[in-house]
Amino acid sequence: MNRWKLLIADDEFIIREGIRSSVDWEKYDMTVVGEAEDGEEALELAIEHQVDIILMDLNMPIMNGITAMKQLKQQLPHCKMVVISGYDEFHYAQEAIRLQVEDYLLKPVNPEKLHELLLGLKQQLDIEIDQKAYLKQASKQLKKNHSQMKERFFQDWIDGKLANEEIVEQLQFLSLPKAAPLQHLLIRWPEYHQNQTFMQEKERHIYLFAIENIVEEILEAKSAAVFRDQYHLLNVCLWEKITDELVERIQQTVKEYFDITVYWHLEDVKHDLTDLYKVYETCKSQLEKKIRISPLVKQARNYVQQHYQDSTLTLERVAEELHVTAVYLSKMIKQELGISYVGLITQLRINKATDLLVTTDMTIRDVAEEVGYDSQHYFSTAFKKVVGVSPNKFKNNTPDQSTIH
Repeated sequence: MNRWKLLIADDEFIIREGIRSSVDWEKYDMTVVGEAEDGEEALELAIEHQVDIILMDLNMPIMNGITAMKQLKQQLPHCKMVVISGYDEFHYAQEAIRLQVEDYLLKPVNPEKLHELLLGLKQQLDIEIDQKAYLKQASKQLKKNHSQMKERFFQDWIDGKLANEEIVEQLQFLSLPKAAPLQHLLIRWPEYHQNQTFMQEKERHIYLFAIENIVEEILEAKSAAVFRDQYHLLNVCLWEKITDELVERIQQTVKEYFDITVYWHLEDVKHDLTDLYKVYETCKSQLEKKIRISPLVKQARNYVQQHYQDSTLTLERVAEELHVTAVYLSKMIKQELGISYVGLITQLRINKATDLLVTTDMTIRDVAEEVGYDSQHYFSTAFKKVVGVSPNKFKNNTPDQSTIH
């Protein structure tokens, strides 16, 4: 099939037929897709066939060639327009030149001139299509290189290999804030690292890419950078704080779509630009602990996460739910999580309370009840012990609350 589509528009049949029959279109890799005898028909056919070249008479009924070309210029800007003109239409030809037509042919059309023109148009179109192909390839390569540069930069950053000036320069190049992130999130899919016979390497890469897409989609409105490190862990540098609930949403979405369990750890960044590696190492260490947790403790922690808002939730009740003794469960929680049952439930409740104090207008009493405390006094005491200040002081002194979601 020929590469280029051409339309002949002239109200005189003899002109259209003369042009069509005088050219070996195959020679120019062209196909005449239609003929039009008025400007309106020419415009409709040109758009319908998405023509590459149109030979257009200026003086046609219904819609003259100038009007048709003006509309064609807007709707098919890459179409090459050639004017067919009579000697008495020079004022039209001048206007056509302002429309940046490729050339104009005087009636009666000279076959030699027509052949020369078509050859030039073919060469021009061939060059343009090659340019587009090269530019597309260059753009693709640039994106690939940009992605590789981004991965390399972040890997060097979390390895502690970069000086402050280098970090700022790279962040600016990547259009990211030129400051230390507020949080660092690490996500691990343990099965990725296991040599499972039922899943090929290519499949594991596809699933990991899909998980990465979910992370980026859910964090879309946040100022964040998502990247993989050398261990195929998903890292997220966050310049806007997020809540545990949002990360749990990522975890649940991955589970829902792919039946894959991922583990995560979200850590606040309290270091300088060059010390991000310390936060990264903390995240890795915490993730390792979470993954080594026994099924019993995982079940206990999940149960507490789902029911911590119930003020009557006790260790005995959780133990009964899991069919073990309270003493044994308490020992296992302390041993594997490094925290007591009371410490675990307090941590969950206070974490949720800080979110509510920052993101809502709820009263201290309402927050206390929402996170599982019957007594506002008991809540305030527990809150101050964990956070260091009272709930009221925390709520009133938290800066820039509107940016925290």
